[in-house]
Amino acid sequence: MKIFLRRLLKAAFFYLGIFHLLRVLFPNRRVAILRYHAVIDPQRCDYASPLICVSPKDFERHVSYFSRRYRILPLDEVIDAIRAGRPLPRNAVVFTFDDGYADNLLAAEILRQHHASGTFYLTVNCIDRLEPFWLFEANYLLLKSKQTQLRLQVNGERLELSLADAAQRQATIRAVVKIIKSNNRHVRETVREQMRQQLADENYRQAADRVMLTWEEVRQMLRAGMIMGGHTMTHLNLPNAEPPDARQEIAASRVALEEKLGLPIRHFSVPNSGPYPYYNDQVKQMVAESGYVSAVTSAHGFVDAQSDLFELRRIRTVPELYETVATIELGKFRT
Repeated sequence: MKIFLRRLLKAAFFYLGIFHLLRVLFPNRRVAILRYHAVIDPQRCDYASPLICVSPKDFERHVSYFSRRYRILPLDEVIDAIRAGRPLPRNAVVFTFDDGYADNLLAAEILRQHHASGTFYLTVNCIDRLEPFWLFEANYLLLKSKQTQLRLQVNGERLELSLADAAQRQATIRAVVKIIKSNNRHVRETVREQMRQQLADENYRQAADRVMLTWEEVRQMLRAGMIMGGHTMTHLNLPNAEPPDARQEIAASRVALEEKLGLPIRHFSVPNSGPYPYYNDQVKQMVAESGYVSAVTSAHGFVDAQSDLFELRRIRTVPELYETVATIELGKFRT
């Protein structure tokens, strides 16, 4: 009941124009970096969690609203202003996207239509189908398989995970994601191979080939004014990797993107957020030493002149526009 009442109050503030008054009377002096992933109807998506999906219709509403009521900035402009000690514009937002899903091409086109830019962090080895994105596999194989159980051997332990109904499939997805994010590359690849052997069908490869962007689509987005950034080579959980492996994931993604695209890659996004350790001081140092000038995390918050450029906070977005606006307008009053 309390959650319902809070949502109702936020919706009322939005549609009655109260958030607009707050924006005018108390402008936000910090920048809101908005965090998106997949731009697809959550009910139709079989390659990503519904929690990180925003439909094209809802995303267009977001961009239209923010382009009229806020100042949408390229990430480069925010980072350069902080580095130079210049003041940041008021009521400013930045659009960012993690992973590199093929549906981001539509997101870039919507931004272009509104004369706006966004930063897209790419999982390099998954672009152009070099290898399947492991998060896609965890979702697709566990949702689509006709099997009713998944058996895994993980670190010497035998696990039997149910796929008997929709609720248990979702629980198994969460369990598999937790295992992968909590271990190193070897465990991840072992789990992936076991899932493929037990669950993959004749449609798996075709489905995998349509999930992520191609290099030509990335270049098309660049021509539309978008910015590209690194998101590691394979979306490995960095704190749980061996240090040389983590360093390679970070540094090689920048080198590969620069070679493919022929331009400097300045920005990085740390993968694998959620209730798992995904970032630490050692990872932060690796990012800085790899030649990036900024790194965003999934920690909640705003960016200002005092922000650590290698530990930038972002605002999680949801399909309901009023919820995202409420997060910005109410959050600016918190330190």
